[in-house]
Amino acid sequence: MPNTFASPATAAPLPVPESRPWALAFIILAILALAGVPIYTSREIAREETRISEVLEPAQRHAAELALVQARQMQRFREYLLTGDADARVRYQALTIEEDSIRSELAGLLEHMALDAQQQVLPLFDAAIQWRQGHRAALDSDAARLEFLPFAAQDLQRYESMLLASRTFRERMRGEMEAGRTAAAEARALQVRLTAVLMALALLATVAVGLVGRRLRKTIRDANLRRRDAVRARWEVDAVLDATGDGVLGVDLDGRVLTLNAPGSRMLGYTEEEARGREVHELLFGAAPPGEAATLEDCALRLALREQRAAEVLDARVWHRRGRAVPVRWALRPLMDGRMVRGAVVTLTDMTQIREAEQALRDAVRAREEMMAVVSHDLRNPIGSISAAAELLLEVPLDEERTRRQLRTIQKAADRSNLLIEDLLDVARIDAGGLSVRAEPCPVRPLLDEAAAIIGPRAAERQLTVAVQMPADLPRVQADHDRMIQVLGNLLGNAVRHTESGGEIVLSAERVDGAWVAIRVADSGEGIAEEDREHLFDRFWRRDRADRSGAGLGLAIVQGIVEAHGGEVQVESTLGVGSTFSVLLPVVSAEATPSGHPATTEDAPPGSS
Repeated sequence: MPNTFASPATAAPLPVPESRPWALAFIILAILALAGVPIYTSREIAREETRISEVLEPAQRHAAELALVQARQMQRFREYLLTGDADARVRYQALTIEEDSIRSELAGLLEHMALDAQQQVLPLFDAAIQWRQGHRAALDSDAARLEFLPFAAQDLQRYESMLLASRTFRERMRGEMEAGRTAAAEARALQVRLTAVLMALALLATVAVGLVGRRLRKTIRDANLRRRDAVRARWEVDAVLDATGDGVLGVDLDGRVLTLNAPGSRMLGYTEEEARGREVHELLFGAAPPGEAATLEDCALRLALREQRAAEVLDARVWHRRGRAVPVRWALRPLMDGRMVRGAVVTLTDMTQIREAEQALRDAVRAREEMMAVVSHDLRNPIGSISAAAELLLEVPLDEERTRRQLRTIQKAADRSNLLIEDLLDVARIDAGGLSVRAEPCPVRPLLDEAAAIIGPRAAERQLTVAVQMPADLPRVQADHDRMIQVLGNLLGNAVRHTESGGEIVLSAERVDGAWVAIRVADSGEGIAEEDREHLFDRFWRRDRADRSGAGLGLAIVQGIVEAHGGEVQVESTLGVGSTFSVLLPVVSAEATPSGHPATTEDAPPGSS
């Protein structure tokens, strides 16, 4: 017998003596028996174990769960029957839903059981349905409950009948499981005995197989090593290409795509199978709108590929298959095989985040310039008023009344400048996380009355009604009195500014979710458009750009102060109907911390995300 062979396909067959043809048949029969008997017995064992684990055990478990739920139902029904407690009836009905779910799962297992087992479970279902139907009338009203009381003993008998049916079914399932385990054990013992016999018969075949196996082993080992090395090399290349984060395309000299890595697939919307064989210009620019991409003849990438040279473009766009432009930086490098150019590798670096960062930087610079313009404009007016009044006092002799008038002008202008500067400082403190809030137990009614008194003159000038509404037993909140007056003043000022003459402003408070008090400022004004709500708390933002009555910092400061208290600001508005701003503050708990430190609560403000 030769010791080597070129490949498994050309391996020399095992020689068999011509005088004993039965030997070959014996070897084949022994091998088939050794393989077939364990397969058959294992299949039977697996079938029995599967029936136990997937049908019988779940059925027994569901039956036990059903009995437990029915026991809890009985407890709740009797509680309702004796006390008339509505909560007991609600819990009974919830348990009814759970019972239906378990019975549905148990019914789904019946089709995998024997017919007699299916018939065994039907009395259980019938008893449960009759028991439940007996409760239906008693649950309708209190009078029906009282009428049912004389029949409680009969209901108990139906319940015990149902328990007996459940116990009988579980015992049947337990018996079938024991029988199944016994059958599986017997099959295993038979498998061991048959395997021992067949092993002895197969020893003769093993000798012959061993001779052939020794020849094949080296060939198979070498083939596996080559396959493993090839697979490992492919995995390493794929892992490197996928880990780059850049799209990588391999193309041939005709511009046809050979490979596409995972980042490139996500960038372009094509799988590697879909991309393979496509023309690279079509793959990158085929989804572009007319006139948005260069033609095939003018494509810089195709030109570099034809000339077999490296190329790079820092600011370009490719198109996702759905027509979405992706800003990229692409580079093409020739793929060399020795001195021969076999194709090229194209890398696509996604520049979306960089472009977005650049745009965000430009927006930030523009916002800063707008802020400086707003602050400069809002400071220029009062400073101009101060300068004009001071110049008038210096150059023109005035009587006492006119002098006092100019001084009042200077004072008001200085107050406006100081208010804007304080607002700017508050915004800076909020951004830096250093906003001073000295929270202490604070009654709500004085806060609302003081805020209403402060806004009263301005509201009267515009012929507006300001109403304060709150329950008498409202608990105290953990808050900084002066800061909350500032919050309510800003909200009320906005309400006055955006409510037409003759309208109404309601300042109210109520307790919500136990641990919070909601202070609300509701007006009957013009309302807020949906597209404006996302900008309400932006700095220096105004709905009406022509309105110079404020710097656009009020709501931003309101949000910062309320969040520093651990609360939240919520807005509801309907165009033409009005707006409601709600400030949620934590209630003072029985274990309130010392003054200056807000009491903590584990609950988040209602409606917060």
